[in-house]
Amino acid sequence: MRHMKSPSTKLTGALKLAACFFLGQFVYTNAAAQTFENTTAGALGAGTACGTNNLTRTISVSGGPTSITDLDLGLLLPHEYRGDLRVRLVSPSNTDVQVINHDFGISVTNYNIKLDDTAPDLINNGGHTTADGTLAPPYENDVRPNNPLSAFNGENANGDWDVIICDNWGQADDGSFQRATLFFLNPNDADLSLSVNAGTNSPAQNSSVNLTFDLLNAGPASATNVSAQINLPSGLTYNSHSGPGTFDDATGLWTLPASLTGGTTNSLTINATVGYFGPYDITAEVTASDQNDPDSTPNNGITSEDDHDILTLTPAPAPTPPSLTCAAADQFTHSWDAPGTTNGWTSGALTDSYTVNGVDLDFTLSGSTGSFLAYNGTNTPVTDTVLTGGQPAAYGLFYLIDFPSNTSSLVTTIDVGVPGIGVGDAQFSLYDVDFDNGAFTDRITVTGFHNGTAVTPVLTPSSANTVSGPSIVGTGASGLTESAGNMTATFLAPIDQIVITYDNPPNAPADPLQQGITIAPITMCPFLAADLTAVKSVEVYDPANEGLYMTPGNEVLYRITVTNSDTATADADAIDLSDTLPDNVRFVSATTTGFTGGSFGSPALPAANTDCVGGACVIRYSGASLPIDTTGEIQIRAIIK
Repeated sequence: MRHMKSPSTKLTGALKLAACFFLGQFVYTNAAAQTFENTTAGALGAGTACGTNNLTRTISVSGGPTSITDLDLGLLLPHEYRGDLRVRLVSPSNTDVQVINHDFGISVTNYNIKLDDTAPDLINNGGHTTADGTLAPPYENDVRPNNPLSAFNGENANGDWDVIICDNWGQADDGSFQRATLFFLNPNDADLSLSVNAGTNSPAQNSSVNLTFDLLNAGPASATNVSAQINLPSGLTYNSHSGPGTFDDATGLWTLPASLTGGTTNSLTINATVGYFGPYDITAEVTASDQNDPDSTPNNGITSEDDHDILTLTPAPAPTPPSLTCAAADQFTHSWDAPGTTNGWTSGALTDSYTVNGVDLDFTLSGSTGSFLAYNGTNTPVTDTVLTGGQPAAYGLFYLIDFPSNTSSLVTTIDVGVPGIGVGDAQFSLYDVDFDNGAFTDRITVTGFHNGTAVTPVLTPSSANTVSGPSIVGTGASGLTESAGNMTATFLAPIDQIVITYDNPPNAPADPLQQGITIAPITMCPFLAADLTAVKSVEVYDPANEGLYMTPGNEVLYRITVTNSDTATADADAIDLSDTLPDNVRFVSATTTGFTGGSFGSPALPAANTDCVGGACVIRYSGASLPIDTTGEIQIRAIIK
């Protein structure tokens, strides 16, 4: 049976090499490698059937090596069924190597490859089983040829090389020749490539993941003094590492062993914890090597080169919501009650206000408010027990609605506490976020704000819904008293406003039918704040009580005293203090008392006896903590000039 068609995958690329064109061919220099190319396009298909017609492209080499030590071949051949193609390479010495065998079992599109005898994957095997893109250079995949290019080693490269291509199916498939490139490597080159992979690209939120960085030296020469820069983004926390050489988790610098033999791979594994929010881009690049690399340059930041790689991790929702950061004893909850009571919602009302633990909650409904329906004779919105989320029957704010179109939405805005202060954390669930095929598809988008700045919540779905970007979308059915349609939104940072948008995604019916949700009780943490004061004073440094005066030659003592008052509700963290000494003193020393953690630096402390003229003596102390009702002090000694 004829193999089935598979759509092509288009990738983007950029030509980074200067070129000189002539008669459809050109030659360019890629680092120190000699590279020769033919880019005269030609059709591949019924007119180039194997056994009757071949498409031949000639690459003329002049000034190339007189004795080949390492040859690679790049090919860009867009084609509906790349498994139909056979490719031979014939040298000026008439050595004929079939580098690609046809295989009718391969039903994917396009060759965008560099054939390299040292590549880890054989062509159309291993990591090369999906469609290639159609833009080069650089070539998209390094793969081994079906027959080795080492057959040309020792030959004189100069003269005409023929790339001979035919279609073994020989029928009206759509394909073309676009580019062929000969890469002659210098025997003193070390061809380095770096890749990063993960155990999974979608690790669970707040879980650990192993990142593997593979540095291959494809040779031919050994590489010395090699290093690579690895950047872990904020939110991805380093735990440990293993592998050859040394790795500095503070700077991200991987220093490899003294010498890397050609044809060998060194692998570094980093274990890191993934945060709740992503995606996270991990980048890696070779930054130094004593040897020339024929197809890349260390530390140039060009992402398309093979010594640079980027891996994106997209955290998957954990099966259970995270815990709030405050102690359970400090948490407080807004619980709903029957209409007409303090915590009830009047049937059909579009606004209401509540107070819990001294925090005001002001609700406002907007958008498609005319679409609310009645349930059992009572208009919604209303507090009711109809949807329970699998919990014991309790009141929640119940919506039953019939949106006029799948572009309609209902927005619930909750102003929380004092603007700019709000609460510390917050967590709440919505019940019955689900899907009814042909009727509706619930979609809930939750956004938080604190003093006007967006705060992203952690969204936790259940079996009848799934996280889709910033939203949770119904994917299955759930009953009125089942937990399958539950979703939970958790804010792990202060918020003073919550916005809940209820609507349908574009693939929902154009006119959705009746759908409903319930907003469950809201649990919060009190807003915690430090209350800092700082006072600077100066006095004569007279530890022996000799009655010294503030005169030249004597020392003075500067004190910077910081207090976190007893009215504060939180420790002060990440305190950053800076002071510049006046021009008429010379620095002696600086010490601290009372703070937890913290260090002097950025800039470094002046050396003892430094003349402070022109702002030369900057004293900076950062990263310190100060508990509630505690005082810390910086003491700076200086000599009066």
